[in-house]
Amino acid sequence: MKKLSILLAVFLLVIGAALTSVAAQQDEAPDGVWLGTWPYRLPPDHHLNAYADGGPNTNLGNVYREMVELAPAFYMWADNSYEAILAESWGFSEDGSAYELTLRSDAMWSNGDSINAMDVITTYALGRLVGWTQFDFIDTVEMVDEFTVSFGFIDEPSLLAEQLILREPLVATATYGEFAEQALALFDEGLDRESDEWSDLLVSLREYRPTEYVASGPYTYSISDVGDSFMTLSWHPNSIFSGTVQFGEIKLWAGETDSTTPLVLSGEIAHSTNVYPPTVVESYQQQGIEIVTIPRGYGPAMLFNWNVSPWDIQEVRQAVALVIERDQNAFLTNGLGAMGTVYMAGILDGNIGAMLTDDVIEQLDLYEYDLERAEALMEEAGFSRNNNGIWADADGNTISSEWIFPAEFADFAGASQDAIAQMNEFGFDISARAMPWQEVPDNIRNNTFELSVWSWGAASPFASRHFNNPLQRWVTDLDTATQPGMAIPMEAYPFNGETVNLDEMIRQMNAGVDVDAHVERAGEVALIVNQTMPYIPLNVILSAEPFNTDVIAGLPSMDDPIMLNPTGRDHFIKLSILTGVLGPAS
Repeated sequence: MKKLSILLAVFLLVIGAALTSVAAQQDEAPDGVWLGTWPYRLPPDHHLNAYADGGPNTNLGNVYREMVELAPAFYMWADNSYEAILAESWGFSEDGSAYELTLRSDAMWSNGDSINAMDVITTYALGRLVGWTQFDFIDTVEMVDEFTVSFGFIDEPSLLAEQLILREPLVATATYGEFAEQALALFDEGLDRESDEWSDLLVSLREYRPTEYVASGPYTYSISDVGDSFMTLSWHPNSIFSGTVQFGEIKLWAGETDSTTPLVLSGEIAHSTNVYPPTVVESYQQQGIEIVTIPRGYGPAMLFNWNVSPWDIQEVRQAVALVIERDQNAFLTNGLGAMGTVYMAGILDGNIGAMLTDDVIEQLDLYEYDLERAEALMEEAGFSRNNNGIWADADGNTISSEWIFPAEFADFAGASQDAIAQMNEFGFDISARAMPWQEVPDNIRNNTFELSVWSWGAASPFASRHFNNPLQRWVTDLDTATQPGMAIPMEAYPFNGETVNLDEMIRQMNAGVDVDAHVERAGEVALIVNQTMPYIPLNVILSAEPFNTDVIAGLPSMDDPIMLNPTGRDHFIKLSILTGVLGPAS
């Protein structure tokens, strides 16, 4: 990879410039209060650093972070198009060697600074430092003028790179400029992530704790706004959307399903993305609360620690896939709002037809419920049942493991408990341990687990993003020197008696703009995942979200194109709040 390049002299010139923007459309906050929920962390684990765990991605998540830090554009699933947010224009260069992004010249940060090309440079300098996927495709990020940046491609232009660029929230140079300056200097020296200088700067960046959240969106907050029960995002006048939003505050109640259910019923939460059991959804409907059903874009997956025997054995993992009745597991995950996984290929079932060829689909092992086949696989792997009916190895060691799951996540808890029960009925000895939801991903990252559950798939039109979760998310996207994750040997993955670089195959899957080539590469990885079962994709969840129209007005009809957007990164409320479509009910 070539260095991310820009002259430091230009950096210092622009960071010190005082640029003027037009005034916001109003000076006083609107009266409305958005009543939502998000399972945020409490201080001191809660902080404002976007490049470290416990920052905005954790505490505001995919839905609410872009109320504070805007991305260049918003993606519309209905027609594969983008709506402008911070961007004025965007597109590939004539020769396809670069992608150009021009920001609006009237956009401001909450501190009054102009949002300009240097903020893009800052965002991506630190993105390269932490290892963003964008840098699988781009190698240069260069300022063209005050508001335009050119992203140079490593080889060929990439549609995935386009989406990553347009959907990445920008951060403020006022907050991160010192770190970006140091990162750019490292790149200019030709240093890479193996160098001590790179590692030291990365540690410093992750330990950084900003005292002010400089916002491009119409809302911001401070750590003092984070309470035990709820946190509050407050309106400020400088955003380009400050004059269109109808809410002066966004109030986010803490917690997951159990704690938010009574708040939805009482009207203290008007909209929630939490997963609720069918009986709870029915109680909402009986009270006249609208239920919005949209794609969720993921489902629960059983995750194996490959450092723990026998979960590193392919035949054992295949046997597990055969002994869990996935339709039953789906019902106990989210009632009729979940469907058992059919294709077991690492791509959400609803995207299979668009992302794989018919020939590949026909080759997929559907792992239909089959105890006899599972038993044969266990015996092939060298295991037999002992006198108590528990599977054991030749030395009599039983297959006994602990499965950890987030206590507050009703969907993941239900999926876990049912899968454990079905596995134990077959002869495994699996114990369940519920823990606070924040601790589960920490245990997965740190490889201090045996079995667990987290999401698989992605709300993305690109197959590589589906495979990223969980394969890269919990392995190569981590700093494996300190966080081994699932310990899957992604760069020397065992397949058909040989090894393949599964990480590189996924990273290059959506390179270029040739969709047929994308489909071919996706098929290769799908067959590897399907035949080796590195994790078990249990089911796919639909999002049944309570939406109280007595509190919030403007809910789009279900045939509105924006309602095809899945929950999460492209959730309809994000654009609808910013543009004033949603407002307080009179």
